Amino acid sequence: MIGQRRGGFNRFIRILAVLGSVLLLAASAGGAYLWLLHTQASLEGYQPPLRVQPKATGKATRPLAPQVVFVLIDGLREDAVAGMPTLSLLQRQAAAARVLVGRPSYSQPTWTTLVTGAWPELNGSSLLNAPDDAIPPILADTIFAVARRAGLTTALAGAPWWQKMIPEEVLDSRFYANGFTADDDRLSAEAGLRFLNNFAPNLTFIYFGSLDEAGHEAGATSAAYREVAAQIDDHLRDIVAALDLRHTVLIVTSDHGQVDQGGHGGGEREVMYTPLVAAGDLVIPGDYGTINETDIAPTIAAILGAPVPRLSQGVARFEMLRTDLATRTQVELETALQRRELANLYLPSIGHGALSETAEGDVEVALSSMEVQNVESAYSLARIAVERIDREMAQVRQQRILRERGLRLPLALLVVAVPLVLLILRGGRRGLWLFVAAAVTQLAYHGLYLHRVGLYSFSSIAEIDTTVMMTAENVALASLAGAAIVLWCLIREHEDSVLSIIQTSLGYSLLVVYLLACQAAAVYWLNGFRITWYVPDLTATFWQLSAIVQALVVAGLGLVLPIVLLLAGLVYQGGRALRRRLRPATRS
Repeated sequence: MIGQRRGGFNRFIRILAVLGSVLLLAASAGGAYLWLLHTQASLEGYQPPLRVQPKATGKATRPLAPQVVFVLIDGLREDAVAGMPTLSLLQRQAAAARVLVGRPSYSQPTWTTLVTGAWPELNGSSLLNAPDDAIPPILADTIFAVARRAGLTTALAGAPWWQKMIPEEVLDSRFYANGFTADDDRLSAEAGLRFLNNFAPNLTFIYFGSLDEAGHEAGATSAAYREVAAQIDDHLRDIVAALDLRHTVLIVTSDHGQVDQGGHGGGEREVMYTPLVAAGDLVIPGDYGTINETDIAPTIAAILGAPVPRLSQGVARFEMLRTDLATRTQVELETALQRRELANLYLPSIGHGALSETAEGDVEVALSSMEVQNVESAYSLARIAVERIDREMAQVRQQRILRERGLRLPLALLVVAVPLVLLILRGGRRGLWLFVAAAVTQLAYHGLYLHRVGLYSFSSIAEIDTTVMMTAENVALASLAGAAIVLWCLIREHEDSVLSIIQTSLGYSLLVVYLLACQAAAVYWLNGFRITWYVPDLTATFWQLSAIVQALVVAGLGLVLPIVLLLAGLVYQGGRALRRRLRPATRS
């Protein structure tokens, strides 16, 4: 009687354990789904901590050239320049540099960086490209706005996204194509030439978008990509022919590159470094190494004698330009004033306070040196002031990130440690096999992923829905490998209890979820639950999203896997029984 009671009690406990496992899987699926929604919403709705811009100084400097023509070739890789005769000739004969792109390397945030001089963390752009009907205007100060404040004329020719991003009031002339095709690029080139020939704006911006489309469709190493690059080079040849480079500076660059198979958004070298070529009598030929994408806007402003864009985080690249010390000093002083005001707005917005007295003093000493006509000293001190302010902003930012990581660390360790301790203490031999099955499932998933995609990066995401479906397929296929190990373990141990089979199956699925939770916990420690006041490491964010989607699928499959294993067990037992019945007949 006592044995029956104990058996009944143990069975009741096992039933409760099964129900608890089912609830835990359901909770995992629900939690993963909510986390996925929150992460996506934080990416799409990110707002910089700085909600106001520094005040415009309104101070123009002496122009170095009356005209700048800025050509942006979307998706142009460094190695593609070799197949563009006009651009490669300019690269050899004029000033050339590699441009470090900001993250994320999608078009809208990088376009905004190019025309504001501010990284995506501060420039207010969508981190992911917003849908066509929801593209926000650029609210940050742009090269078009500062040119207008300096009394200069502006023009833009390009794709329809620019119409939504650049307010009309800062443009004297504009042309917007219907899309991103080769014909649209031809129309944009023709419009840009009309602007240059008819009224010669001080700032002309011409955008070509078909190369990026070709990269997405056929890959950045394809013949189609090279063919479109050659077509754009023909447009560039016509633009160069229309310019008088004695009075004009031509700047050609890209917003980002592309990975070999096509795509961008991540941090791959092919994506993060783009070519820059600057030509004109004002420009000193040579190779200038690597510059930041944020340096282009303040350099254009300095050439035109326009004020520094108010959110600029870059510097004017005077080493490329023929100019006198007095003009350089004037621009550097304006940059120091702009950066001081930016820092005094940014630092309180992330909970720090104002700039240090040392940084404030550097700016004041630079201004004092200029007042006594010590131009060389003023120039050096202004550069030191800008560098110190930038360094102080970066240090305060990093200190807050590390402080927040310290607060998140205990919870992340708890998520990793508690299930592991329970597995060691209570899992036994079967628990070890289930852990092996879960690990094999993860290895199989990554093998499938590398075979089909080969890139752990936002650059691999063409469409969210397609990526989610592919992830679900890979998880389902990888789960077959893990389920086979679980079934082998059950057969090897001659398990015939339906309750034990269900419990074992659920335990396997929970262990797969646990391994994914370890991955998500590590990224939670690094980046937090969602993107808040800064743009984190987006490679880690990609891993986080991948783990969340996998956990969602695994939890869903885990609820039906017991039925599959029970059916497989029945088939196995039936097969064994059939072999036993056929064995005597075979002997006779």
